[in-house]
Amino acid sequence: MPGHYDFFETPITPYTTLQDRSEVIIHVRDGDTMQQAAIRGLVARSATGLPEGAAVPLHCYGRLGVRIHDTWFIHVLEELDEAALATDHEVAQSQDIEQSLKSPEQFKRSRYRKDEENR
Repeated sequence: MPGHYDFFETPITPYTTLQDRSEVIIHVRDGDTMQQAAIRGLVARSATGLPEGAAVPLHCYGRLGVRIHDTWFIHVLEELDEAALATDHEVAQSQDIEQSLKSPEQFKRSRYRKDEENR
């Protein structure tokens, strides 16, 4: 069993997919081997919300690669076949455009950059 899994938010699977004590199908990266996999599992905010001894930390990252510092644990119910890793690119592109227009993450603004109105 890995030490932890990494979950990266995508337009297809946003961070809001994770709901306390719910079943999800997500793509993760094994924290030890860096191997990607599609899994079906139970997620919870605390290890006590999952079957005993089966909870593994789930580290979450936003679409810009920034770590989301919420605490999550996952209990893997099953690993799915590689076909589950495939994404419909037209759907992904349209959702990417839509989500980027209202993404809560933003690049840091340089303190040396002057706004157009302040020049």
